[in-house]
Amino acid sequence: MQQITHAQDINATPKQIWAVLVDVTRLPDWAYQNGRVPYPVEGRYGTEQTEGVGTVWVGVTKNGGLATQKVTVWEPYHTLAFELQPSEEAALPLSQINLLQLESLGDKTRVTWRLDWEAETGFSLTSVMLMFAGNSIFEEMIAGSLANLKRLIEADDFEIP
Repeated sequence: MQQITHAQDINATPKQIWAVLVDVTRLPDWAYQNGRVPYPVEGRYGTEQTEGVGTVWVGVTKNGGLATQKVTVWEPYHTLAFELQPSEEAALPLSQINLLQLESLGDKTRVTWRLDWEAETGFSLTSVMLMFAGNSIFEEMIAGSLANLKRLIEADDFEIP
C-alpha cells in the first residue's frame, strides 16, 4: 500500500475546522478542482446517519461519477477517518483509507491528512497511470484540498460554525 501525508496550519480552532470537515455538503467548497482526479461538485449523505462511525458520504464528481466513503473513526475535534467503498462503477478498483488529524497549536490548528492507497490488480490505462503517477496525483489532491480548506476557513466572510 502507498502512503502520502500532508499537513496544513489553519488559523482556526479544531472545533471550527471539524464542523466543515464532517459536513459532506461542504465538500465541494474546499475539494481541489484543478487536479487530475475528478472532483466533487456535490456532497451528500448515503444514509439517514449524518454523524459518527458508520456515516456514509457520497461525492458526485464533475463527470457524474460517485465516490462513496464510510467513516471508520470519529473522534470530534481530533481524528476523522473514512474509507472508499468498493463500486462496480469505478474506472479502477482502488483501496483508499483517509485519516485526518487535528492538532491545536494555540491560535491555529495543524490538519494532517494521511492517505493510504492501493490500486487493485488488473491492467488498464488508468492502472498504469496510477502505478507511475499515483502518489503525485493524490499528493496534489490532498495539498490542494487542504490549501482550499485554509482559504475557506480564513476568509473574511467565512461564517464560523
